Amino acid sequence: MNAHLKAIKKKHEALADIARADLQTYLTNQVAIGEHPDLGLEIEKKVETIAHHNEVVETINQLSWDSNLNPDSEEE
Repeated sequence: MNAHLKAIKKKHEALADIARADLQTYLTNQVAIGEHPDLGLEIEKKVETIAHHNEVVETINQLSWDSNLNPDSEEE
C-alpha cells in the first residue's frame, strides 16, 4: 500500500478510536458530560463521526486492491 494511503488510514483509524472512547464515556458516565444538555444529539454526532472514519478506512482498503491505482503495491 502507498505510504500516503497507509498514513491516512492510520489517522482515520485513530480518529475513530478517539470517537469510540468519547462515545463510551457518554454512554457510561453521563455525569462527566454535564455541559451537553442534549445528550442524544452528542451521541448521534459521535456515531456519525465513527461512521465517517470507518468509511474512509474501508475506501482505502478497497483502493489498495485496485491495481490501476497502485500497480507496485505491497502487502502491509
